[in-house]
Amino acid sequence: MELNLTQQFLTQNDCYREGRLLAPKGVMVHSTGVAQPDPEVFIRRWDQPGVEKCVHAFVARDKVIQTLPWTTRGWHAGTGTSGRSANNTHLSFECCEPAGHTYKGGEMVGYNVEANRPYFDAIYRNAAALTARLCKEFSLDPLEPGVVICHAEGHELGVASAHGDVLQWWPKHGVTMDQFRQDVARAMEDDGSEEDDMTQERFDELMNGYLAGLAQLPPGQWSAPARQWAEEQGIISGGDGGLFRYRTFPTREETVQLLYKFSQTLEK
Repeated sequence: MELNLTQQFLTQNDCYREGRLLAPKGVMVHSTGVAQPDPEVFIRRWDQPGVEKCVHAFVARDKVIQTLPWTTRGWHAGTGTSGRSANNTHLSFECCEPAGHTYKGGEMVGYNVEANRPYFDAIYRNAAALTARLCKEFSLDPLEPGVVICHAEGHELGVASAHGDVLQWWPKHGVTMDQFRQDVARAMEDDGSEEDDMTQERFDELMNGYLAGLAQLPPGQWSAPARQWAEEQGIISGGDGGLFRYRTFPTREETVQLLYKFSQTLEK
């Protein structure tokens, strides 16, 4: 798996300045618990003194930003019921959640699974690629118990505080941590060969996800007068869920329908 990995160390964070060493024995997966897809927002907030949290990386839709050296102990897990903490053993990263939902009692409210599927798939791929890279670098077996875990699993193991991530999110897309560990193991076995394993079914799945993502994108402000005119004339109308799909591609069928509706406005 390709990984767009950059570095922005949180040099003003007290955790970075403390500089305690870590000999990684595992990887803990987190999600931010807030509807904010931009990792730079968290980096700006956390890159200052007095912030009692710090992870090794943020996973975004299009990139991963490393924020601590891999061998620096992070502040991410808290203390578990055993009195131990995965801060002393595990690398950590936060998966940025998409916009549009809220939380109540630790549960996502208003989360649109289908609309967010392309976003989730991209996050998941980057999370698996990053975890595979870290497991390779530190000779970790993701299938060994307790090596690759999420925060919720860490709490069950007694090495993390009582947070529910990522099990409040990933299962909505039919993904379990067991599947994630398997996918990480498969990514580690990838020798980087150029063999093309793309099938028509997989291509169609990716293309449908890409088009669904385009349909969700908001139009630019520059087109507002034209869009208002077209909608008032009945040339453009919203489809399922009221989406106008201004940023996606029209089919020939849709094009002739637009022309037909436009011709009707000329006859009035």
